[in-house]
Amino acid sequence: MSKEKQSFEEMMQELENIVQKLDNETISLEESHLYQRGMKLSTACDTTLKDAEKKVNKLMQEEAEEQENEEANNE
Repeated sequence: MSKEKQSFEEMMQELENIVQKLDNETISLEESHLYQRGMKLSTACDTTLKDAEKKVNKLMQEEAEEQENEEANNE
């Protein structure tokens, strides 16, 4: 896999492919590195999702504060 930063979608696609391979009971010992790669991808995806959630929550909070300020100014 390339050392370039993958998009979330690319990481998820690679993770899905790894899971499918690992679900195959005939996987060889040489391919057990897939588990490690899958764990790294899982962690990276989780971090990406948590970062996105924080951004969305911050935007929602800012919007709510703006609405409160507008309502206070209109009173």
